[in-house]
Amino acid sequence: MVLAILILPSLKVIGPTQVGLVMKRLSFKKLSEDNPVGFEGEAGYQADLLMPGLRFKLWIFYKVEKHPWVQVPAGEIGVVISQVGAPLPIGAKSAVYKKVFGNFTDIREFIKEGGQKGVQRPVFPPGTLAPVHPVGFLIITKDKVYGNQD
Repeated sequence: MVLAILILPSLKVIGPTQVGLVMKRLSFKKLSEDNPVGFEGEAGYQADLLMPGLRFKLWIFYKVEKHPWVQVPAGEIGVVISQVGAPLPIGAKSAVYKKVFGNFTDIREFIKEGGQKGVQRPVFPPGTLAPVHPVGFLIITKDKVYGNQD
């Protein structure tokens, strides 16, 4: 019985066009004030997303929120705004883009390669379907905003 109480709530089914945003409930490490995502096990939203399928995260330590993949409709674009990374230099209107950022689907690579906060130069073209970190990036289309705006 005790095993069922621990195991069953810890199983999460992530749909085919969803990501699981993991929030760590407890940790001795704290997030830095200017970073909303934990990269080294800090309490709070974690950098690694759960991809589609049956996933296990022990509910006592982790909370999982389901978010849709970014889907840009035909005839629209998706403007990308990063909420993580280095601050923009004074006077800059948009962040520097590097090819390794791809479609902003790997937040760790974005940070490692020097990604900057703020509006990104490339936009998501019509028809884009991508699993983007909902706390690390906001994607704005004509009718919808993807991501947490907290």
